[in-house]
Amino acid sequence: MKNLQAGGFLFVGGAIIMTTTRFGQVVPYIGAGCAVLGVGMLIYYLFSDDGKY
Repeated sequence: MKNLQAGGFLFVGGAIIMTTTRFGQVVPYIGAGCAVLGVGMLIYYLFSDDGKY
């Protein structure tokens, strides 16, 4: 369950960070990386056997 929550927080947090433009050009790319990592964790957890593959 912890992996599911961590993936969800990474995805939502990364999506929020992607929308920022005030802090320069690098920060939205960091947010995109977090969002992609989070959705990858969510997909992995979805198709695994309760997080244990």
